[in-house]
Amino acid sequence: MHSSELDNATQQSKRGIIIILLAFIILAATASIINPLHEATDELRHYRFVRKIAQDGALPVQGEEGCSAQGHHPPLFYATAAFATFWIDTGQEVCSGLENNPFWAYRYWEVGHDNKNQYLHTSAEQFPWSGAALAAHLARFVNVAFGAATILLTWLIARAVWPKRPLLALGGTAFIAFNPMFVYMSGAINNDIIAAFSGAALTLACVRLLTDPNGLSYRWGVILGLLYSMALMSKFNLAAIAVLVAITMTWVAWRKKQWGLWLKMVLIIGGIVLLLTGWWFARNQMLYGEPTGVQRLTELWGVRNPLESFDLAIYELPYVWTSLWGRFGFGQVPLPEPIYTGLRWLALMAVLGYLLPVLRRQPHKLKEAGAPLLILVINVTLFFAVIFNYLLISPAGPMGRFFFPAMPALAILMGNGLRQYVWGAFSGSEHKTDKWLSLMTNAGMATLTLVALFGYLRPAYARPPRFAVETAVPHPLHAQFDSFIQLHGYDIHPDSVKPGEPIDIDLYWEVTAKPPGNYYFFTHLIDETGTIVAQRDTHPGLGHFPSSQWQTGDRFVESIRLYLPETAYTPATAALSIGFYAPGSYRLGITAADGTSLGDALVLDTIDISPQSDDIPNEINQNFNNQLNLAGYEYNKRVFQSGDVLAVDLFWELLHNQPVDYEVQVRLFDESGREIANGNGRFPSPDAVIENWEPGAVIEDRHLLYIDPSYPSGTYIIHVMLIDYDTHEAENIIAEDGHVLNNRILLSSIRVHQK
Repeated sequence: MHSSELDNATQQSKRGIIIILLAFIILAATASIINPLHEATDELRHYRFVRKIAQDGALPVQGEEGCSAQGHHPPLFYATAAFATFWIDTGQEVCSGLENNPFWAYRYWEVGHDNKNQYLHTSAEQFPWSGAALAAHLARFVNVAFGAATILLTWLIARAVWPKRPLLALGGTAFIAFNPMFVYMSGAINNDIIAAFSGAALTLACVRLLTDPNGLSYRWGVILGLLYSMALMSKFNLAAIAVLVAITMTWVAWRKKQWGLWLKMVLIIGGIVLLLTGWWFARNQMLYGEPTGVQRLTELWGVRNPLESFDLAIYELPYVWTSLWGRFGFGQVPLPEPIYTGLRWLALMAVLGYLLPVLRRQPHKLKEAGAPLLILVINVTLFFAVIFNYLLISPAGPMGRFFFPAMPALAILMGNGLRQYVWGAFSGSEHKTDKWLSLMTNAGMATLTLVALFGYLRPAYARPPRFAVETAVPHPLHAQFDSFIQLHGYDIHPDSVKPGEPIDIDLYWEVTAKPPGNYYFFTHLIDETGTIVAQRDTHPGLGHFPSSQWQTGDRFVESIRLYLPETAYTPATAALSIGFYAPGSYRLGITAADGTSLGDALVLDTIDISPQSDDIPNEINQNFNNQLNLAGYEYNKRVFQSGDVLAVDLFWELLHNQPVDYEVQVRLFDESGREIANGNGRFPSPDAVIENWEPGAVIEDRHLLYIDPSYPSGTYIIHVMLIDYDTHEAENIIAEDGHVLNNRILLSSIRVHQK
């Protein structure tokens, strides 16, 4: 590349990073605005840490604040956010919070908007902000600034690795600047973004040290000491980046023969770190009896045994990947699986891209970056090890954000890996190739972020849609619930379902008076025996429009999905009813347009529940540890009188030629969860004569339970467990993808009536 062409590319790269930074700031600020307060991971606890410093001028102590305030974290981000917000009078105590949504995270793994909010949100959060809302949003904007600084550092790292390829830096930067999760977390209160900033700063320092012609120096000792101190005060998992610093210094010392200076730099770094961070570790030692505070954290949150959790850690890695790119809230607002799959293939292509120069017999294309490129690889490997270790020891959940300190390195490596596929696309001009690749990666990732924010994040917390007065609603009626709300019409589809399938219900409501507080909405599906087959309880608007927020004249469409359990008894006919109730108390009365009482549960329609198949009664197919499949079950009847005998027939499908000896536990529980009877028995029965032990054979297994006359009238629940007869351990039920669901299955309930 000629000097003039290099200068031109450098100027374009500078203009490009300015555009990327502006776009990122707009997107991160937008994420902050559309994401309700404290819905991001642990945000309320991070916010309390900030307010503890701002209001009390002190750091929180784990377990002694009366609320969780992330007191185990180092204070750098929180002190910065407190400095930005100390002047705001929130009018609240440090431990103040929002009202919890008890129905939060319903079917959390699904894309959608059903009870994705952990808290109930009020008009106090709306713009223009004041008080607590203003303090929270300003603290979020502090993170936007740290996020933007991280992106700038990422660009500088890439520029340092490939000084003669300035536009290549823009392509790699796209994978962090427009990573939906990084944008989202930058618009929330947490210490993960400052951790990314600190990791990027140290990575840049290591790369520049490697390329410094003078090698080690006292100046580098001071710089690395200051940056490592900042890292330790950002988040404790950054302690591991000392490995990267040590490798860099050792490599330079070996290459330059500067071992004496290496030792002096170690002493300089150690002295600065001790001076700037020693107080924090001394405080932890005095408060918790050890310098990190992690032991107290494990006492509060629990810990895994790493010798027993390796398989679980491997299983959780896909979740780490999805939460690295975009799994909002506490993980209950995912993106569609094809997005994660596409990113997985993109990353794999980037990795395989590093083989292309070797296959083309152009290894110099990789060697031109030299040791700095290797430093990026080491950084990614190091923080993968950090997060995997976290999976081994912590039950707090696999979070891709713990990888953020290495995200700049990963982004640059992905950009360069993809670059290998288009090498020489523009004959004689690497500059043009880098330019077009950068445009495509930034445009693609920016589009993904826009889709994630406006296609999935914003709808996840949206209030239900309104409808106009003149709207022709389906199945019109006028059912008044107390004086507060009127049902104008409804739509239910389908009218026939099988176990495991959903029923979709659309309800057209008009608020007729402001309620005094929150009422819960219920949907019940009750079969001909009086047993509740399925039910949903939720705040109105699927958690997004609680009745305390209603105003007279509001009209909205409640769209609720009711899933039948896979164990629902078939065939059956069930009535679908709805209503409202005060938490733990009374239901709202319902009246027709003429004032006639309709009770406290309005029946809308009947639903036919059909069998899965005609081959096996109540087919459920529950795989017990790949040993036996509970194919189905059947009762002799479903409504019993005291003194009757309940016969439970289980249909076991053999998955091996000869099953292990088991005890099948069939246990009867009352509605309080108390076991009152069981019909346990050996399987296979010692007296059984079974001719066909081939896999796929189905064996009927009967268990009898006596309905004692002392049992009160009511609904009773049946549990089935499979116990290894020799080890006395319960076999787990395995999902299709191999993960453990449970070690018991709940069959359909029965009804008992006293004679």
